[in-house]
Amino acid sequence: MFFVADTTQQPPPEWPVEVWQRLWELRQVTPLTVVLPTVVSSPCPLLPAESANALLTPGQVQVPLDTAWIPAEIDVCRHAGSNGDIDRHSLEAALKNAVDNGERRHDTTAWSSVPLRHDSWLNRRLAVVVRGWGDLVRLRGADPAEFATLRALQELAGFICTTLAKRSRALAADKGYCPSLDRAGARILSEGFEMNARWRRAIGANALRHRNLVAMSPWDVFPSGEPADPDFMNLLPLLACADSVAFRRDVDIGHWNVNEFKRFYERTSAILQSSCDAQHIAKQV
Repeated sequence: MFFVADTTQQPPPEWPVEVWQRLWELRQVTPLTVVLPTVVSSPCPLLPAESANALLTPGQVQVPLDTAWIPAEIDVCRHAGSNGDIDRHSLEAALKNAVDNGERRHDTTAWSSVPLRHDSWLNRRLAVVVRGWGDLVRLRGADPAEFATLRALQELAGFICTTLAKRSRALAADKGYCPSLDRAGARILSEGFEMNARWRRAIGANALRHRNLVAMSPWDVFPSGEPADPDFMNLLPLLACADSVAFRRDVDIGHWNVNEFKRFYERTSAILQSSCDAQHIAKQV
């Protein structure tokens, strides 16, 4: 069962209490996933965000309807030592391998419909789900409520996003960038020589092979295999690093109350809404 919650709207005051209470009661009775209105963005600044109005399984990643994705998974703890220090060479190799495998699978997958085949050719989307954030904090013995803990994870997330984008850019230079860039630039290219030249320079500096790369789940900010500690909600801003958001839940929240459940989704929604609003600001290229 999936429930879409738009926490930015203003329903009658008695509705939110009733809805969140009912969802809380259902959480352990039926496989229930609450999803939030959001967008799918691109690490390429030349491509606009898209409304995420469908759910990709497995992984429960929110995506635009009739879009073709190749999923992969990277657990940061598999590249960490016993003290939580990351082996960046190992992680970098795994990230590049995820992009290369995704590129091959786009060419070999037997897509089930014409729209999916077309989207695969047009956008070559990857959903590299980066997991293990809460486990890494636990391994390091860090305090999830400390701002320094979040900053350290944001720096690691930046390394991951940059590594994936660099590999995609290298494949674009070798095989060609995703054709959606030509569609995005069609109007610009009709506006004369100067705009044409600026667009071509922007393409040379920013074009990627894959429209989307990084996915994250807000539930992965909690350590796995233990009851979800609400203090780890302080790590939710990591979601801003992702192109798409997933809602697969592998952690136990049976000890929470309805207010903690509601607070989790409201904080997640606020971060995703900030990402949506940011897409209305043109990026300089």
